[in-house]
Parts: sequence; structure tokens; C-alpha cells
Amino acid sequence: MVGKLVVLDSCVMFPMYLRDILLRCARAGFYLPFWSQEILNSTTRNLVNTGKMSPEGAMKLEATIKAAFPEAMVEVPVGLAEVVNTPA
Repeated sequence: MVGKLVVLDSCVMFPMYLRDILLRCARAGFYLPFWSQEILNSTTRNLVNTGKMSPEGAMKLEATIKAAFPEAMVEVPVGLAEVVNTPA
């Protein structure tokens, strides 16, 4: 059983090389990845907006990620984003 739980934010899911490395490490069992639909939306939106992927390619990527890691999708509790994004 993997002991490490990791939230992968869109900033690490956007660059192809980093996303590939992190997802391969997760597949190898080094940690359990987690993300929200908002994180995936941000990732795919930025890939399309920067011209790195077509809208169709981004949708296919999201579907592939979800199929490969169905247990990774989590719901963000109401109010958590505001707490996390508040400067200390």
C-alpha cells in the first residue's frame, strides 16, 4: 500500500514532461495522486488557450487521465479553496 497522498495541481499537470513523469511515478506506486474537476478544467483550459493542444486533444487527455486514475478525482470541500489561497 502506498503511504503518500499527493494533490496534483494544474501547475504541474500543464507541462507535458512533468505531467508524464508524475503520472508514471503514480502508476509505479510511489504515491496516490488526487485532483479535482476544477484542477483538470484549469489544466485543459490552459493547454488549449496557449495553443499546446486542440480542444479535442485536451478532452481526450482529460478522459485518458480519468480512466487511468479513476480513484484520483476528489470533491473540494466548500470554502477550502479560499482558505488555501489566502495569504498568510
